[in-house]
Amino acid sequence: MLKNMFSQIQYAFNLILELSHFLFILFLIIILFYGCKNDNSVMPISEGDINVTLKNYETYEYPTVGGDEEGAIIKTQARHFETSEIKRNSSTNYVAVYIYKPKLNYVGTDFVEIEIRKGSDGASPPTEIKTIKINFIVTK
Repeated sequence: MLKNMFSQIQYAFNLILELSHFLFILFLIIILFYGCKNDNSVMPISEGDINVTLKNYETYEYPTVGGDEEGAIIKTQARHFETSEIKRNSSTNYVAVYIYKPKLNYVGTDFVEIEIRKGSDGASPPTEIKTIKINFIVTK
């Protein structure tokens, strides 16, 4: 009887040991798949430059993205502006539109960098980031 009880205890111990090995391996797999996620998971879209010539009284508009989970920010602000902003409301049909108007009587060059963010499902950060540089040549 004692021998039978000892073999049952040994069997239970071996079963617990195998289960702990399985859980340890499962834990390592989870770490590999989820623990290594970092900023490298963001895939940049091809970068782009846009060259614009406008008169110093004109306004330039550049539509970016319009999805619910998509957005745009000014990464590097223009320097010689009266207006340099991203507007997203009913007047833009909820598309994020970059708007630039140079300072009154300014003549010269200026630029802005806009970061466009796409690929989010609302619960995770964007997976596609595109930076667009818009170069302005402002004339009279």
